[in-house]
Amino acid sequence: MRVGYIGLGAMGGALARHLIGKFPLSVFDLNKKAVDSFVELGAAAAATPAELARNSDLILLCLPRSSDVQAVLFGPDGVAQGASAGKIVIDQTSGVPAETRAFALQLEETGVLLFDAPVSGAMATAIAGTISIIASGPRDAFERALPVLQSISPNVFHCGERVGNGQTMKTVNNMMNVSCRLATLEVVAMGKKLGLSLELMTQAINATTARSYTSQGMLPAIAEGRQSTRFWLALQVKDIHQAISLAAGQKVPMPIGGAARSLLQIGLNSLGKDAQLEQMIGVIESMADTRFVDAPTSSDRREAE
Repeated sequence: MRVGYIGLGAMGGALARHLIGKFPLSVFDLNKKAVDSFVELGAAAAATPAELARNSDLILLCLPRSSDVQAVLFGPDGVAQGASAGKIVIDQTSGVPAETRAFALQLEETGVLLFDAPVSGAMATAIAGTISIIASGPRDAFERALPVLQSISPNVFHCGERVGNGQTMKTVNNMMNVSCRLATLEVVAMGKKLGLSLELMTQAINATTARSYTSQGMLPAIAEGRQSTRFWLALQVKDIHQAISLAAGQKVPMPIGGAARSLLQIGLNSLGKDAQLEQMIGVIESMADTRFVDAPTSSDRREAE
């Protein structure tokens, strides 16, 4: 099976690398350096999404937003101009389910099948090949594409035949994850100001009912001076806004999600469009007028020497 991959950013690039040597691979990205790095590894560079689609049986996309997916699929020299009946498109974007369903219906008119398969997990799991892939769409297309998805990660889940269900599940996960992250930072800042060390709180929390993926991953990273995530803050704001919009459409109030979105928007406005989600640690520290990790004293530096 000939495979094409469009979108070689941090996440898309990590996912696509697992396809090298397993399938004939064509790639496309606006970043020439990203494309060149794949060519060096044995992939073929496509000049346009249409060319990539003509030379591929299966086309995967991993882009920032559904609007980007629409442009790549249906814009000038888009995938739709090169894809023919029987080919499959897999959208791995954290997109808007209703828009993705509309893309699938439009492609279906030409005999091309589209289903969504966003991923969930830290960048380290994408690199290691253990990230979770949450797919939804026609079962026959999913089964045909499964060997390709499993070459990216063995952790592949099918959430039904309705296109967009995978993206809905990803949205639920994103909202839970970031809300937990911010709540954890908030209460740990309180504990720090009340005299508890980050190390003590991390150990105690992770031995009690409050432990979570966030407390087990983010808190030790802060204590050790490591970066716990490399996700862009602007994309996190996009994801949580998308989740709240989906909830509003179903008349589901999200007061906690709304508070999380406001905090993230404050961070993005303060830090700028190139900020990373990790920098929200500093925002919470500033709001609480504390530091999670104390600066080393002169005696600490002398002992280290």
